Amino acid sequence: MGENNLEKKLTINDIAQMSGVAKSTVSRYLNGGSVKDATAQKIKKIIEENNYEPNLFARLNAKESRIIGLTVPGFNSVTTPRLVEVIVAYLKKNDYTPLIMHTENDIEEEIRCIERLKNMNVDGIMVLATGSTKEYEEAVKKLKIPILFLGQRFPGENSVINDDYNAGYAVGNYIGQRKFKEIYMLWVPEDDPAVGGERRHGVIDGLMSCEKKPKEVIETTFFYENAIENVQKFVDHMKTPAAVVCATDRIAFGVYKVMSEKGIRIPEEVSVVGFGDYEAGELLQPPLTTVKFDWKNWGEISAESMIQMILGKPVSPLQVNPYEIIERKSVKEN
Repeated sequence: MGENNLEKKLTINDIAQMSGVAKSTVSRYLNGGSVKDATAQKIKKIIEENNYEPNLFARLNAKESRIIGLTVPGFNSVTTPRLVEVIVAYLKKNDYTPLIMHTENDIEEEIRCIERLKNMNVDGIMVLATGSTKEYEEAVKKLKIPILFLGQRFPGENSVINDDYNAGYAVGNYIGQRKFKEIYMLWVPEDDPAVGGERRHGVIDGLMSCEKKPKEVIETTFFYENAIENVQKFVDHMKTPAAVVCATDRIAFGVYKVMSEKGIRIPEEVSVVGFGDYEAGELLQPPLTTVKFDWKNWGEISAESMIQMILGKPVSPLQVNPYEIIERKSVKEN
């Protein structure tokens, strides 16, 4: 037989022999148990020198797994992969392993995933939430495990959210100060409490602060294709100069496509603004005016809060990620 080029994976027995201690001592160290400082340093040195990674399932059976569950509704938006990347990097830097579950934008599946993670003995759970129901709230109360909700306020639980209402208000005020014959909102349903609810109401209140109101709020989804369909509901009868405020940049991209096909000029005839600061928005002609949320800050605050909760340390029950209006060329000046 030829020589096997695969490097032999280190086991707990190997570490015990190399450290000159019992296997049970190594196991106790890996599971966060009490070990003398000198012994702990010796074991740690051998682990680091040999890049040893404990078996995932063994860790899940340990008293302290150092595994954190993370549920995500989907990866088809620009923002979710950005946020998850920051969270994963921060957890790994702090010696935690993320275990990600996909909930398919389904609140019932979200509940099932959270319960599965609890049964797998993770140390804590982070939830990119889609909303809440009474059933959901009852299920969370029974968990008895640190849980942190991201993007949505969740009754009685710690949350890290974007400043959706104030960001919406700022955009409403920004558009309201300009002279438009009609203002349209292209928005997602209110069953999304953050974007569909708080952000929507912020825009409307911001417009009202300038004694303006939307001509129409047209309901759409987060998907580009649906935005294109729903722009058709008003594009042929709108009076220009008009403004279209979009719940996300992706929805704004649909507006751009329809306006281009109809020969309607942005911003001379129609002004467009979005939320999210997607990279593609800067490449549009004209570049899209949008709202930027600090994704790196959001991810790091969330991951650090989760770790502090696992350690039994207090964290603020509601933390708010700031926003900034990125003014480009898609909104007409007075």
